[in-house]
This record gives sequence, C-alpha cells and structure tokens, in this order.
Amino acid sequence: MKKYQLEIYCIEAEVHERLNWVDYDDVELPREMLLKMADQGIIDIKGRLIRADHIGRAYKALRLRSSLGVNFSGAAIILDLLDRIERLNEELEQRRRKYD
Repeated sequence: MKKYQLEIYCIEAEVHERLNWVDYDDVELPREMLLKMADQGIIDIKGRLIRADHIGRAYKALRLRSSLGVNFSGAAIILDLLDRIERLNEELEQRRRKYD
C-alpha cells in the first residue's frame, strides 16, 4: 500500500493590480528557483511580481521534483497536461449538465 503526503502551503501576500500579482518575496521560495521556473514556463513573473494563480503551480512543481525526481522542464509539461485535463473535465461536466 502506497502512502501519500499532502502538503498545504498558505501565504499572506499583498496583491498588486487587478490581475492579482504578488511580490515574489511573499512566496517564501528562493528567487533563483522562481526565476528558473519562469524560464521553464511554469510560472509568470513580471519584474518582482508573480501571478497569484501561479503560486500553486510553483509548489506543485517542487512536489513533482522532490517526490518523483522530475526536473523543471518535465514539471512544466506535466503541469500543462494536468491543466488541460482539468479544462477538458470541466467542459465535459458542463455538457453533461446541459443534456441532463
């Protein structure tokens, strides 16, 4: 039987602009690591700001890296595929509701 550990991260951050950007110092991850993730397309960074909805992606990438040994390039692909699966599942659910 496999055991899984769920890690939940909570941060307090000041949100900038209407697009929900957060200063990356509030994310409590090393700046260099965040910049590597941005280079791989895992997260979006603008100046010193990271998109608030990408904070979870950053932590997911770290879990993939620590749990499965996946590098950031692989994590970017996995996260993009997971996002696509989620969108397709939402679309399927909407269509099911529409025809029920």
